[in-house]
Amino acid sequence: MSSLHLDKKGVPVTLIGLDNAGKTSLALRLRKGMWVEETSPTIGVNFEMYRIGDIQFKIFDVGGHKAFRRQFWLNFASFSYGILYVFDSSDRKRIEEGKEVFWQLIENLEIESRIVIAFLANKSDLEGMELDEIIKELDLQKISKYPKISFQIFKISVKTAQNIDNAFEWFSKKIKELSKVQLITPKGLLISSSLGNTKLFLDFTDVTENVDTIIEMLFVASTKRKTIQNEKVASILSNYAKIVFQERNEIIISIIVEQNDSQIEAQRFIELIFEHLETKKTSSKEGLIDFIVKTLEIPEKELRTVREINI
Repeated sequence: MSSLHLDKKGVPVTLIGLDNAGKTSLALRLRKGMWVEETSPTIGVNFEMYRIGDIQFKIFDVGGHKAFRRQFWLNFASFSYGILYVFDSSDRKRIEEGKEVFWQLIENLEIESRIVIAFLANKSDLEGMELDEIIKELDLQKISKYPKISFQIFKISVKTAQNIDNAFEWFSKKIKELSKVQLITPKGLLISSSLGNTKLFLDFTDVTENVDTIIEMLFVASTKRKTIQNEKVASILSNYAKIVFQERNEIIISIIVEQNDSQIEAQRFIELIFEHLETKKTSSKEGLIDFIVKTLEIPEKELRTVREINI
């Protein structure tokens, strides 16, 4: 089974919350190491990289306005190891709204594997809610119905930096624990054009014998793609396998893995293969295959099928 180091390609996490909760101010504090008083509302999605020890976080700061909450939050959370949910703990008038949109996300999120959630009660330097009130108002007792969610509440202040280090220390610790079980066992890999022309097909197990199922799954994937940062992504599950699919610049990379394997980890491997293609570290077919086999930790004896490549 394969798993990437946590400093490769960044561990994707989603930063969400209502507008004016302090999300973007938190993202800026993480990047600049200081309080930035004047910020503009997030329109769509902003992107930040933030390192804690040996973990590189890839933080998607998703807009909190109504126009972005339903589909944007769901799209990015679906491809994240964890969620940072920021809310204004001094604004009791909007806590009901915050509860509704949070549970709308969780109830629509297909939680296939474990996920980490940090509830960040911002503006605790003001007259913020206490922990028991937060649990009651956000209805967090319901999380017991979701055993794959690990969560903690932190009273923070983005302005004064109160408790932010503690929150991220816990968050990174939980992500490390999660990484030990977020593994994939690759069955095969396909690189094709957006028109469907096969560029490279690698079979590590029994994909060739199940090619009709794979073709059907790829067709379904093409109709259920989500757009993340201008790229089309999808994950399709069948009785045979799971396919994780990503399209970029008219090239599609699909990894076929076991049914219970981590979609997010498969996505990180795809990112590395795209990076390899784009930087042209090697222009030969053999060099690309060697990179894929080593990255996915595939014993060479299991490599069964290769088709010509011309990318």
